[in-house]
Amino acid sequence: MNIVLLGGSGFVGSKVAKILQANGHNLTMPNHQELDLLNPNRQNIEKIFHNQNIIINAVGIMSRFSEILEKVHYQTPKLLAEIAADMNIKYWVQLSALGADEHNQTAFLSSKGRGDNAVAAIMPVVNIARPSVIYGRGGASCELFIKLAKLPILGLPEKGDFILQPVFVDEVALGLANMAEKPMPHGTVVNMTGGKVVSMAQYLAIMRQNLHHKPPAKIVNIPINAIKPFLPISKILSNGMLSPDSIKMLQDGNTADNGDFARLLGYPPKSANEFVL
Repeated sequence: MNIVLLGGSGFVGSKVAKILQANGHNLTMPNHQELDLLNPNRQNIEKIFHNQNIIINAVGIMSRFSEILEKVHYQTPKLLAEIAADMNIKYWVQLSALGADEHNQTAFLSSKGRGDNAVAAIMPVVNIARPSVIYGRGGASCELFIKLAKLPILGLPEKGDFILQPVFVDEVALGLANMAEKPMPHGTVVNMTGGKVVSMAQYLAIMRQNLHHKPPAKIVNIPINAIKPFLPISKILSNGMLSPDSIKMLQDGNTADNGDFARLLGYPPKSANEFVL
């Protein structure tokens, strides 16, 4: 098949590309000059989409600017879907995020939710993947967790009791590739979560033991209210990685049933104990 893979050089997209190329598909992966997601050019897009069968949108960013999140996650995918539909492309695979909802209070998840809804309303067949926190070397949030796990004393908001269900990047990529090769009914959403629910503190402890081969760290509780005054500054310094929104997402939890994901993979997804190596 002829497949356009948006975000093909990214954390997840690069692994999707390897799987699809190994399976014999023809991939088109536009670079920034060919497709500027902040300033998309219709003529360029039509050239990219010519004679294509599938669009895979594996683009996802963090930013301190809500207008950038809105553009990259919602407005540009909506335009791309409109052009794809006009060119008679039938199928779209969307990499979203667990908890994506246009009514969510955080800019990241609300922009993702609007993007999901927009492409689903335009394209004939859309399948949506919503992963939990993704583990894999090279992922920005994952590398931050790995650095934290190395510290002998960890000051964590609410003792790190936030609930997560981390998922392995290789399995997310395989799930997306399987979606591309075997379309499911329009509007299908697959929550991609790992095999074990853990707290953030437990996740860091697994990383500390398996990656750094160190004894458990001492956990120091930091009340949420104590860090709130510093979050606006950290949002700027981390470009949105550590912000009021990211704390809100942790407080809301990041778990879901993985039965559909297991069926998509053909086996139960791994737990953090298995893939943190």
